[in-house]
Amino acid sequence: MLKTFFSNWKRRIVQIVSLGLIGEWSFYGIFRCPFAVPYIGCGNCPVIQCPGRSLWLWSWILIGGSVLVFGRAFCGWICPGGLVSEILSMGSFFKNKLKQRVSAGLAYGKYFVLTLALYFFFLAQNPRWAIPIRTGDFFKSVGLTFEHADPIWIYKTLFVLAALGLGLAVPMFWCRFLCPTGGAIEILSRFSLFGFLKNARCSDCDQCRRRCHLETRPSEINCVQCGDCKETCKPNAIEWKSPLAPWLNPDTNFGSGQAPSADRTHFL
Repeated sequence: MLKTFFSNWKRRIVQIVSLGLIGEWSFYGIFRCPFAVPYIGCGNCPVIQCPGRSLWLWSWILIGGSVLVFGRAFCGWICPGGLVSEILSMGSFFKNKLKQRVSAGLAYGKYFVLTLALYFFFLAQNPRWAIPIRTGDFFKSVGLTFEHADPIWIYKTLFVLAALGLGLAVPMFWCRFLCPTGGAIEILSRFSLFGFLKNARCSDCDQCRRRCHLETRPSEINCVQCGDCKETCKPNAIEWKSPLAPWLNPDTNFGSGQAPSADRTHFL
């Protein structure tokens, strides 16, 4: 299990570095952010210890740029929540047990949560649901936040924690089915310049799906461009390239001379 987890060691190094850089901000967003929608508009946050006050704007600019170039790679390479979900999912007892149709249907849940987040941010003006605990001991402040927060904030936080915890049963439950950031990135990633794609040599053996921690295939819904699947593909049917390659270079060889079988219509 550990050997498989560290097989893509370059990705693990990037994830660990990212955890050190923005992991604390991720923690604050779940346990101390007083707003309905965390991680946005952090420059005006009254929680003065939160590192997001200086990180949030540049982070979102970098995330947006990465989406246009590499698709949903942020989720698979940088997001601390994604790393936590992977660790929790290592021993999932429903791994590869959900039917593809059920999994695809549940995946639309993140668009529903995204819609709720957009409503609260733009229409409800991102209300405060917790008293902003400004100073004090780190974990004591977390306890005080839970003690004095509005019930709806507590329900929201418990919902996120429960969804992360469900990764112990169904791999990557939060990332696959509920994460609003993942939903927004997935919509935009349809226009990304590069990614892992299947070519005409694909035999639909589904070895890549069984290896994938999100139980998907290259450039299909929930693909986070991690590249873990590439090493398991015996016919070498997975390539890192631009989806525009057949049009940019008419001589590109896809076996049959057609574009890769996994096009961007699989996202939505």
